[in-house]
Amino acid sequence: MPSYERTIPLPGKTADEIYTRISSAIGKFQEKDTGKWGKFDFKLSPESKTVRLESAQVTADLACRDGEIRLAGKLSFLLSAFRGKIDAGIDDWINRSFKA
Repeated sequence: MPSYERTIPLPGKTADEIYTRISSAIGKFQEKDTGKWGKFDFKLSPESKTVRLESAQVTADLACRDGEIRLAGKLSFLLSAFRGKIDAGIDDWINRSFKA
């Protein structure tokens, strides 16, 4: 599986603020998830402000730090072809969720 790594700057945001927003969004996603995109397993760790995602198509670790989010994972070969769309989707969500 191809690697995926990215750091997303969020100046002025604390790790706790970032983690709270992301974990809330994951909770909403899980409530609405119908399974049409496959099975997603999320492991949230409030103590370390991290999230682990595992599915058949992707594994990813997300770490919330003061002023940034760090993403590292592996994408299936199918999903790696859509990396640009994945990045754009992440950017759109970040802009909506953390707008000043």
